[in-house]
Order: sequence, then structure tokens, then C-alpha cells
Amino acid sequence: MLNKFQNHTKFLPPLFIKKLYKRMTGVEIAEKLGISKTTVYNKLRKVNVKIRNNKEAQKFAYFRGRFNNNNHPKPIAYPRSIKEKVAEAYAIGAVMGDGYVSSKAVRLKVTRKDFRDGFARCIKTAYHFQPNIREKGNIYVCDVCRILVAKRIRCLTEDLKEVPNFVMDGSQKIKAGFIKGFSDAEGCFDDSHNKRQIVITQKDTKILERIQKLLLDLKIQSIIYRKTKNPDQLVISLLRNLRRYKDMISFDIGYKEKKLRKAIEYLDNYAYDTNAYWNCLRKWEEYETSFRNLARILNIKWGTIRSWIRGVRMPRQIKKDIQYKDVPKDYGKLQREFSFLPKISKIVLMK
Repeated sequence: MLNKFQNHTKFLPPLFIKKLYKRMTGVEIAEKLGISKTTVYNKLRKVNVKIRNNKEAQKFAYFRGRFNNNNHPKPIAYPRSIKEKVAEAYAIGAVMGDGYVSSKAVRLKVTRKDFRDGFARCIKTAYHFQPNIREKGNIYVCDVCRILVAKRIRCLTEDLKEVPNFVMDGSQKIKAGFIKGFSDAEGCFDDSHNKRQIVITQKDTKILERIQKLLLDLKIQSIIYRKTKNPDQLVISLLRNLRRYKDMISFDIGYKEKKLRKAIEYLDNYAYDTNAYWNCLRKWEEYETSFRNLARILNIKWGTIRSWIRGVRMPRQIKKDIQYKDVPKDYGKLQREFSFLPKISKIVLMK
């Protein structure tokens, strides 16, 4: 239709120019119709159209470009290989923990440079483009300015409220990648008051339950503590769980990984011998002797033997083992003999 009016400037209706001016600048109209800018502006003035100045024209062109980009966003390469899917799972886990997703972009704003850099690497591996990274003081930011990436993450996670199905039904590497990203964002290693455990904090208990299921698929036991005022917590403890977590998942943040490694080294050397407690209960039923005689047999103080047999005191590690259902094969028999031992619905035998 534009070619029809080229070289026929006097026949160009002003209303037609006005219609073009709503989506084009005066310079662009002049170039398309092959006429001068003066002619374009004169015809617009005839129909009482306000002419944009240079600043307004630049602003109009900028916002029109953003509008066009929304209709025709830049294409991305979707993850296909296992490596790319693991990287995407890590990125989604990090975003669900500490990120923000709008309709046009994804942003991660954290205080750890190694966390930000690891997130940027995963975005590049998964979608094959380099995100924008910047920092201001102690704040490190990664901006993923791709509409299709933001739309994909929002769809997969239902606006960051669900663990994606490709993670729940994926391989162990994909599950480990998601847990690693989420624990880098919301997790920590608690080594205070002689504790050695991984703690993941989250307000939405449903997400913690999904993560607990993913951990069980990796043969890692965990417990969810529901709080009344503070966010709920998922706790991973016991040496074998920490060691398996380190081997299969670990942390991308340096100081967290260092704490985990030191805790495993300590527990390897100074772990509590739980067999002494269970042997004490067995021998008491077997010998039917006094506390002092049993103490000589087991080489344990008789006061400790008395507190164990009467259920006055139970070692912290034993309580934790029972909580994780990590008990000996004859626990059912011992529980019938010693009423202070709690009942458990499903027994996981010691290895």
C-alpha cells in the first residue's frame, strides 16, 4: 500500500500519514514513502497532530522496540543432553531459593560471588548464551534477559511454587543438580553446639517434602521440622547421609563445602559407638546380673549402665538413629523388653 503513494505526494491523505505516525517516526515515514520530512510534518499539522521532538522520538522508538521484542523474543536453545538438563535443574533450584522471575527476565541477587558465577555457568550451559553479571559492593547479580527463559521457568515451576516434573521424574544427576541449586540458595551447614548437619529452610512445606522425596531417591535420609513462627527446616545428619550428600550433591559455595568436608573427617575419627548401647541392653537380658558386674564385662561405668537400663538417659546419637529409623535388626525384641524405647512404624536395618 505504501508503494501506491510513492512519488505522488500531493495525493497522500493526511489521515493516512496520521495512521502511520502512530507506529513509525517521521523519518521512517519519509524514507518509506520517498518524500521529505517537511512534507510529512506539514500533512500531520493539517490534522492537528502534535509533532514529537527528538527526545520524544527516541523514547518512542525505544519502547516500540521493547514491544516488538515481546512479540518476537530472541530464540533460545532448549536443553537436550543430560549435562544441559542438570545445569537447568541447578539454575531452577537456585531461582526457587534466592531468585526472582518476571515476565521478561530472571534475576539472581546474592552475597556470594562463587554462587553467582556458578549460576551464570549453568545458564550458559543450559541455554547457550552468556547472561549479564554485575556487582555493587558486596552484592552480586546475574540477569538473564530472555523472555523465553523466564517463561519456561515460570511454566515448569508454576510460578516458583512446584518442583518441575522433569526433576521429579529425572535421573539421579538431574535430581542432585536441583537439590544442589536449592541448597546453595536456602541451605547451610550447621556446626554450632556440636551439631554437624545440613539445614535447608523454606516457608513452603510442600517444597521441602518434594526435596525430601528427591533425597530418598538418592538414598539420603532427612527429617522435616515444622515450626510455628519460623520457616520449616529440612535436616540431614548422620555420617552416612552426610558422606553420600557430599559424594552425590555437595555445595557449589566454597565455605559450605569446606564445613561439610571437615564434619565428615571429624565423624570418621570421633563418631559415637552406638553398638555399646545396644550391646548393653542385650547383655542385661542375657546375663540377668547386677549393674556393676555388667559394667565390668562391658568396661563401662556402672552409673552409665544403670541410666541406660532404666531409660533415665539415652545417648544423643541413639535418639537420632531412632528418629532416622536406623536401628538394629532385633530392635522390635528390645522394644518389647524396654518400654522406654519408642515404637517406629517401619524399621530400616543397620548396615
